[in-house]
Amino acid sequence: MSGNRTLVYHADSVESIRSDVRTAREALQTELDSMFTAVDGQLSSWSESTTSRQAERVYQRDLRDRLGGVLAALDKLEVALGHAKEAAERAETRNVALMD
Repeated sequence: MSGNRTLVYHADSVESIRSDVRTAREALQTELDSMFTAVDGQLSSWSESTTSRQAERVYQRDLRDRLGGVLAALDKLEVALGHAKEAAERAETRNVALMD
């Protein structure tokens, strides 16, 4: 392998991916909110003191925590893409300044 490598950066592509990640995160959050609301509505007649309702609450709490991790990962990905965009723009500015 050669030691020379080239990185081709397309700002529009990165911004498009970033927008898609943001849109997917928002859609997922909306769907999860709707799902949990629907489940709570369906189970509202269950007594909180029953074993089955307590088990459901434990499961739902665990599921919310795990899905929160997925949402947090999407947030981090969007931020990382933003940092990549900024770094590429700084590099481009430096490269242009070197050429002048």
